[in-house]
Amino acid sequence: MVTDPFLIGSGLRSLRRRRCLLWAVILLYVPEIWVTLAWTHSGRAALITFYVWFLFLWNTVILVAFTRCPRCRNYYHIKFAFPLYFRHCRHCGLAIDADKRGAL
Repeated sequence: MVTDPFLIGSGLRSLRRRRCLLWAVILLYVPEIWVTLAWTHSGRAALITFYVWFLFLWNTVILVAFTRCPRCRNYYHIKFAFPLYFRHCRHCGLAIDADKRGAL
């Protein structure tokens, strides 16, 4: 188990950035499809745009799901078979904002 507050803080910042990226990719879907349909008026172009967006989503979900906890070094979001995107480590209970609250 890692106990250095600097290492834990930098790991949590990286985890928060990855989670923000995931939310950005999710929220990008509606404007992306809307712009595609407004410019092309084509269902085929919207379908291609959806597939490209889905690839980005898939990669981002994998990136976030397999991020390791900076304290216990287990997967932060995975305990059994599938990821649960809670705000605490599924193994040691480290909160995602523990470095901001000074609870290291």
